[in-house]
This record gives sequence, structure tokens and C-alpha cells, in this order.
Amino acid sequence: MDSLGNMMGKQPVQATGTMCAVGKLYRHTESSSWSLVQDPVLHQQQVSGLGQSYAMVHRYSMQKLANGTHTWTTHSIAVNSEKLKAILAQIFQGYPDWAPADKPFTFLPPYKPLIHRWEKIRGFNAADEGAKKELHLFCEEVKPLIEVELHVLEKTRSTGVIPFDKLWLIFAPGDLVIAGCLQGATCICKLLAAPKLITSTRDQRRRLMRRGIFDSDDSEDESDDEDGSDKPFWAIQFAQIDWNGSYCGQKVDQIKILQFDEIKAVTDLDMYPLLFSPDLREKDMALARGRKFESLRGFHVKNCNGAKIIEKPTPFGTEYVPEPVSGRVIVDAHAFYHCQEKVPPTLRRAANPELSAEEDVKVALSLVKKRSGDDERREDLRPMTDEECILAVPRVKGFDLRTKQWCYFNVDELQETSWNDASYDNLVLPVDEKELLMSFADKERVREAGFDDFVKNKGKGVIILLYGPAGVGKTLTAEGVAEKSRVPLYVLSAGELGSTAGKVEGALQTALKCCQLWGAMLLLDEADVFLEARGSDNVERNELVSIFLRQLEYYQGLMFLTTNRVKKIDNAFLSRIDLILPYDDLDLNTRRELWAKFVHRLKPQDVDLSKSDIDDLATTKMNGREIKNVLKTALIIAARDKPLRKRHLQTVLSIRKRVDSLRLDAGGIVN
Repeated sequence: MDSLGNMMGKQPVQATGTMCAVGKLYRHTESSSWSLVQDPVLHQQQVSGLGQSYAMVHRYSMQKLANGTHTWTTHSIAVNSEKLKAILAQIFQGYPDWAPADKPFTFLPPYKPLIHRWEKIRGFNAADEGAKKELHLFCEEVKPLIEVELHVLEKTRSTGVIPFDKLWLIFAPGDLVIAGCLQGATCICKLLAAPKLITSTRDQRRRLMRRGIFDSDDSEDESDDEDGSDKPFWAIQFAQIDWNGSYCGQKVDQIKILQFDEIKAVTDLDMYPLLFSPDLREKDMALARGRKFESLRGFHVKNCNGAKIIEKPTPFGTEYVPEPVSGRVIVDAHAFYHCQEKVPPTLRRAANPELSAEEDVKVALSLVKKRSGDDERREDLRPMTDEECILAVPRVKGFDLRTKQWCYFNVDELQETSWNDASYDNLVLPVDEKELLMSFADKERVREAGFDDFVKNKGKGVIILLYGPAGVGKTLTAEGVAEKSRVPLYVLSAGELGSTAGKVEGALQTALKCCQLWGAMLLLDEADVFLEARGSDNVERNELVSIFLRQLEYYQGLMFLTTNRVKKIDNAFLSRIDLILPYDDLDLNTRRELWAKFVHRLKPQDVDLSKSDIDDLATTKMNGREIKNVLKTALIIAARDKPLRKRHLQTVLSIRKRVDSLRLDAGGIVN
């Protein structure tokens, strides 16, 4: 084809983009060319108008070579045809910034959008012959410009390896990718933008780190700084679906891939496209996990066996440390943020198709506008789409009841909790006392009673004091009632509360707030220091007692307190306690019953004890905890000489008697 300059004057003026041909424009120098008009804007308009009638315009710039000659290189390709624009708009739907904002439908080197959507461009079925011809013309004009990259991309797909400088070829915005480096969990994400190559100095990289361009806890960063190197890296932006305690939405994050030598297997990268995955089940597994994630929104009591992730602050950001977890946990993102006084993250929320845009905005605002101290849940639990489930994060936020830690749990490691009535059934208490305890634990019955203090929401809680010597079943009572009631038990010891007024108040506030959110029961074990009568001799203890009393005033749940010093309890506490249950040292019948209950829990083939053997064992004065420990030690002795016999237990009991005699000789006290 002749150049556009030669064709001027030979072709009649036509409407914009209607000529099925490629116009060629050449810029000989960087400076303005000679013109018949003084106004540079008008001159630019004249030059721009030279190619308006063509379906597309291919602009060239002159590049001088070292030997004095010159060559022509492509500056840009711009599309004028309305039909071709409509086709490209469909092809690039969902691809961000595929054309410059100030020059729509214009493509510049290195033509990332064209390469990422080349297969769609080549396979697009145009509506009419004219559009087909223009699309074919477009492909023929573009293909020579991207042939090298297309060849590298094809080779990468066949061999599974890629050089660092061509990494951007395999990361197309909108594609699904696998990330195996997000806090140690493998998940599927969605690319939001084409990768950006960062070739900054270390100081600039630190600034980028503070802005969140890449993770601060990457060990490679530290090693780079130590050896003085400054490796370039690709910054890749991606999205996942997360739950912030109110609604689901896109969580945007970034990852970096450091420069590597020669070539590298795609699947060895920290993030790689899903289509390179050797496991064809990845998407199906992510969908199944996402459906489970969907069911875990809101508040749930679960069992978890595996690893939990703890957030630990560092000078450069947040470090995520895995720790083992085994037992009952709470899954609750609302409490995760609210009880730690953290602001929930703002997520890119998908529009609700059942609501108008205006209504959906109002719903979103009602979910996120939470006043300080507002415990009310506001949750949008609309069903998640398949894609949202596939992109769901692999962890949920919650609380480990055993260690009292806020953390993240792996969705795959959460199971339905199994409530155990055995602890309640094994309580050695009179039947009427057990029934009384369950009556207090029945929320509906307590609510129907309808009693309230003169001050609103004051005095609605139920406080039960269990007092007596160690090992007689006080803690087991609280555990049994909670299990029978199918509610979690939040256990706090005096040591966990701390010894200073500030720590005690903070720990109590968190515990009471959590129990109210979860409908949990609170057990404050060994609460002597907080119950003891106040006096003028100890101002610090008086403050602790006062704080404890103040916190209890507005608690609306069921609380168990245990102590072995009931005579020293402050009168203010006695006036607030709804039920006091005394526990005595175990008598012969109770010890016999406990021995029998513990023995019956063993497998029949592992034990050989007669009724008379149990009667004989019960004559030794012990509490329930000591009986359990003696039996556990005897089982270890009998491990190689099964079944468990009386002689094994007598060996342990004789050792215990010798220890007790030594303690007596030393002036110790034996329970």
C-alpha cells in the first residue's frame, strides 16, 4: 500500500473509519513539521485528520542508527472503524487499561493487551462480512509486531518454562492463577492487571513495601539487602473473595516475583496461571472449599485439628506464624475485628442483582457504619456465585478457645464439633442440683422469668459460685453444663487475667464481650484474688475487686466462679451471686463411683479389675483429679503387660503414699 501522503489527493474524503484499509503515517523528527497555519492545535488537528477515513492507522517514527542511517519503528496502531471498535470492546471486556485513557482504541508497544487476548481476537466470529474483513486486516497488520512474543508464549505452554523478562506474557488480567505463597496456603486468585516490572533501588523498594506493593516478610528481600544486590521483580496485582464480618467482597493484594537467571519452570513460581497446573482438580477443589467458606460466614462453633495462623507485628509489617491447634474453636470474623477493636477491611463489594443500585448502596452503608461499642451483627449472607467460591480465601478468622488467641483457621481443617454429654453424666452431684444447674443454663427459661434491675440491662446475668477443695469436680461441673447446653465454654484463670488493673479490665471486657456475642458460658477458675473482701491494707487488690464487680454488673450471660476460700469473699460479691454450690472432700461412696466411671471408660480387653478391687482402691482418700492421674500412670506401667490389674494401681498408690509422708515430714499440707 502507498503511504498516506502519496494517497492524499487521489482518494475522496470519506467518513471516519469507513475505508477498509490501513493508513500509514510517518513522523520524521520529534519536532513539529512545517505547516501553513500558525496555530499548533489546528496543525495537530490537520495531521490527525489525515487518517480518519481509514479503518485503522499505523503510525511510524523514524529511529536514527549509529551508522547514520535510519529505520522506521511502529509508534502506535489506532482503530477508527466503529465496527472494529465494537468487536474490540467485546474482546477486551474485563481487561483494565487495555488502551490509553486519552487515546481510546490505540495500541502501543509492547502490545500486552493484544498478546493476552490474541486467541480471542483470532477466534472472534464477526457479525457481517465488512466487520470480518476489518478484523482480518487488523490481525494481519498486528501479527508481525507480536510474532516473537507469541512464539515465546507458545513455547512456554509446550515446555512449561519461561525466562524472567518474558514473565508478563503468561499473566493476563482476568485470568485465574494459583498462588502457593499466601501465608503458606494454596489458593486460586484472579489477576487484576498486567504485571509491572520494578527496577528500583533498595530505598525505593522499601517505599513500595510501605505502600503494599509487595510483602515485607519475604525472606528474599532481607537476603538481597544483606548481600547488596538489588534485583528487579514483577509486581502482580490479584484479588480474592473474603468476608469481613458484614459482607463478602474482593480483597486486593500484590505479590512479587524476583528476578531469576536463565529460565524457570512456571509451576515453580510463587504464582502461576491455572492452565499450567498439573492437577486438573484444582478448580473443583477450590469450588468445594469455597462452598464450605460460604457456610462459615457468621458465627460457628467448630473443631479444628491442624495449624492456626497467628498475626505478629514486625518493624516491616505483619508476620504470619503457624502454630498447632487441636480442639474447639470459634469461627467469627465479626468478633475477630470487634473484640480486638480493629476496623474491618473495606472490600470491593459485588452489586446485589435483586436490588437497585441506590438500594444496594444503602445496604452497604448500613453494614459498614458501625458505631463504637455497637455489638449488633449486620450481615449480608447472600449466596455466593461459583466464581466467588473458587476465589474465596482458604482461611477464616476466629478464636482458639483453649489458648485464648485470635487467629486464622484453614477451612479444610475445620470439622463439625461433637458435644459430649459424658462430662455432665459423670458429675457426682445430687440429681436435684444437676437439674437446678440446667435450669439456670436454659436461656429461654431465664428470659421468660423476665426479671430485670431498675436500671436497663443491669443484673441480667446469672452468676454461680462453686466452692470447695481441689479436685472435687468444680471445673467439671461448668464443663458438663456447657456441653449439655451445646454452648462454648470460655475458661479464664486468675493468671490469664493478669495482676494489674489495666490488664484485668481489658481481659475481662474481652471475655465478657465474646461470651455475649457467642452465647457462651464463662468459667473464671480460681477466682479467689478477685472475690476476696476489700480492706484498707491493700489498695491494689481493692481496685481489682472493684473492677471485677463493675464488669459483672452488665454481663448478661451465665458465669461460673470457683474458689476454695468462700469465707473470705467480699459481701458485695455475695449479694450478686445467684447460686452457691458447696463441694466437700470425696467420701468413700463418691470415690468408689469415680473409680468405676473412670474404669468403665477403658476398653474391656485392656482392664482386669473386679468390683472388690475397686472397693479396695476407693478406701484411699483422694480427690477426683488424683484418681484420674493414678489411673493414667498405671496404664503407662501396664502398656507392656496388659491388661491393667490391681497390682499396677497399687504400685502407683504406694509411690504416692511415700511422697505424702515426705511432704508431711517437711511440714507440707496434704489434701
